[in-house]
Amino acid sequence: GLAGGAMQLISYAIAIWAMTQAPIALVAALRETSVLFGVLLAALLLKEPLRPARLAAALLIVTGLALVRLS
Repeated sequence: GLAGGAMQLISYAIAIWAMTQAPIALVAALRETSVLFGVLLAALLLKEPLRPARLAAALLIVTGLALVRLS
């Protein structure tokens, strides 16, 4: 538990630092890609079903990333 908490703290610190170096919207969009990795890991490693709601959420994240990139 302590190791996980330490990694989360470090991850948050890196994200805050990145927001001082790059536009906040790009950093926030990049952080949201972790949700996509979570969906993939759950489906591939944990054999969880890919329900329509999960697929729709993943599609919305990808669409948001594309829109941020285009702006």
